[in-house]
Amino acid sequence: MGSCTSKSQISSQPQTSDKPPMKAVTSSNGSASRTRVLAEREYHNVESSTYVLPKDDQEKDRLHGQHYVLKEKFGGNLLKPELTAKLFEKDINVLDVGCGPATWLMDMATEYPDSNFYGVDIADTFPQAIHPRNLKFQVANVLEPLPFDFKFDFIQVRLLTVALRESEWEIAFRNVYNALKPGGIFQVIEGCPLLNTTDPEMIVIRTNMAQLVRKKQQNPDMSSQLEIVMEQENFKVLYKQAIELPMGHGTPADIAAGDSYKEVLLGMAPFMAPQMNVDIEEYKKLVLKAAANMGPTKTTISLWGYLGQRPKDN
Repeated sequence: MGSCTSKSQISSQPQTSDKPPMKAVTSSNGSASRTRVLAEREYHNVESSTYVLPKDDQEKDRLHGQHYVLKEKFGGNLLKPELTAKLFEKDINVLDVGCGPATWLMDMATEYPDSNFYGVDIADTFPQAIHPRNLKFQVANVLEPLPFDFKFDFIQVRLLTVALRESEWEIAFRNVYNALKPGGIFQVIEGCPLLNTTDPEMIVIRTNMAQLVRKKQQNPDMSSQLEIVMEQENFKVLYKQAIELPMGHGTPADIAAGDSYKEVLLGMAPFMAPQMNVDIEEYKKLVLKAAANMGPTKTTISLWGYLGQRPKDN
């Protein structure tokens, strides 16, 4: 599994602006909030960000389900548990960067009640009231120094390929490095957002998605190249794992993965519809038709997991 794109699948398509009409939600005092509404879905309102997925309850539900698919496919919440699980035998500090609704953190904080867990995200989609006592949250951006006055034993970054520009990965990993203790472990799980498919209709969607993310200065192949970025930022790469995940066919988790990806495509409607030069309702019809073919065409998606370590003598 190398590059997840090919020249034949990134052909020229009609393009319009990738900036859909925006309705900003304002607070009671009239100042702009961190939320905007597009096509009846809620998205974060951080102008510097290129993230194109929603932040509403529907997306939280999707992310909860996605977590359990990843947990099954990678064999648990921790990569290479014979190495990483030993850390959690002690009272350690753990950070999840881009935690979203914090399903991984809720899982881990319950399993390891003696450790302290923290989650940060650019959008406040994490639980506000009900969560384990050893779990805390804060709005923060990984492209800025992380807002803690202590170092972490373990940090995770997961599924930020459509959140970070290609040039921003080095910044993000540098901020993670600086937030880790010497000897601390860095876990990364990322996927290529473009499906491996032979279905002509899904290829059209895939082609336009590739064009969209590249216009946003993102690299859809970044997940397969993160070992290089880790080494550039002085991490020692301890482990790398590649997975080809069936979408919409196979095990119940594989079926759920296909459903989750369909929801990803639907959630991108305000950005993908202009990219494909169709209205949002037509785009949704195209997505539903193409998604129904994921199983028959044996569609897959490529995932990578990495473990890095900040050297003990730095």
